[in-house]
Amino acid sequence: MNLAVCVCRKGEIRKTTCALFFWMFLLFFRSGIASAAEPFELHVLDVGQGQCVLVEADDHYMLIDGGGRESSSFVISYLKQEGISEFDYIVASHYGEDHIAGSIGALKIFKTGMLLLPSYAGEGSIYESFSTAAISNCCDIYHPRVGDYFGLGDAVIVVVGPVRNDYEHENDKSLALKIIYGDTSFLICGDAEQESELDMAGEEISADLVVVNHHGSGTSTTDVFLDAVYPEYAVISCGTGNSYGHPAMETMQRLQQRDILMFRTDKQGTIVASSDGVDIWFNTYPCDDWSSGWIEVDPSESTDTYEEITRTSPSEMLPEEAVEEIDGKTMSRYVCNTNTKKFHFPDCKSVRQMREENRLYTDLSREELLAEGYEPCGNCTP
Repeated sequence: MNLAVCVCRKGEIRKTTCALFFWMFLLFFRSGIASAAEPFELHVLDVGQGQCVLVEADDHYMLIDGGGRESSSFVISYLKQEGISEFDYIVASHYGEDHIAGSIGALKIFKTGMLLLPSYAGEGSIYESFSTAAISNCCDIYHPRVGDYFGLGDAVIVVVGPVRNDYEHENDKSLALKIIYGDTSFLICGDAEQESELDMAGEEISADLVVVNHHGSGTSTTDVFLDAVYPEYAVISCGTGNSYGHPAMETMQRLQQRDILMFRTDKQGTIVASSDGVDIWFNTYPCDDWSSGWIEVDPSESTDTYEEITRTSPSEMLPEEAVEEIDGKTMSRYVCNTNTKKFHFPDCKSVRQMREENRLYTDLSREELLAEGYEPCGNCTP
């Protein structure tokens, strides 16, 4: 089921005219910041291995994703505790289950002004349920493009991605939003990976805070992207002991090398960042645990230690009994997870954590697996 566009597109205005209106719009909203009755708040909810971001600005609300199905009840309860009765916007960054399943309940319960969606069509039962809930909500449905902008109280929301619509991987088609509140700014890009990040790096995406792309996957949050964003703060939304090993060691390395203050939901729970348009403050201290989802690392250890561990082969990271268990299958070229559609080297730790019924041992080439819709693991990088 495809969701129809129910409102007129603002982005048809020529780029120069649109840019002029945007800066006039931004100046107008910034002028009212000092009199704002309530501070701006960005909540990165602890939804396990998924993402759900609540944005509050002057009694106006936007929900970006809703986590996976197992977190739906928690999300609804949290939103009600915040006193929310309706949303200006609900956003689906993309149609992954761990992003939209929890949004279905929100669409059923909360009146919504506009639903912002990526321009491609999803598939599967979760997407069908999401589509049905969206239509039942009777909200306007809009597929924004780069350069579109929206108001949320005194905040301005600018669409900065995806720059193109022809990316091969769905994650790269994630909607990317920059939220500006006074002199502070926040960037949320869903599960965007390195190809989309490289394109966005050519846009104005600098921000004080970034919600780390794709839960800290090693295929996201590249050096080019971080240099373009140049954030002071980073928040990682990931689940404890998740089977993907998020956040990846290389991602943590890149953040730490830039002295970015880091927060993570798997260690600290829900993270709330507040702003008065000048300063940003949090509900907790920055996290000093720079370990990846695979290895516990002493944060006092040097970068040289990180690099040494990164060079360690996946089989050396496994307990001896785990290596023995998979040894009989290591003659296969790759092991596929038929559920997540990821493929791995046989000695990848993900194989150890994979359910047996989801394992597919194959001698197909990397190119053949990509053609069949599988994606490479972000940790063993086959």
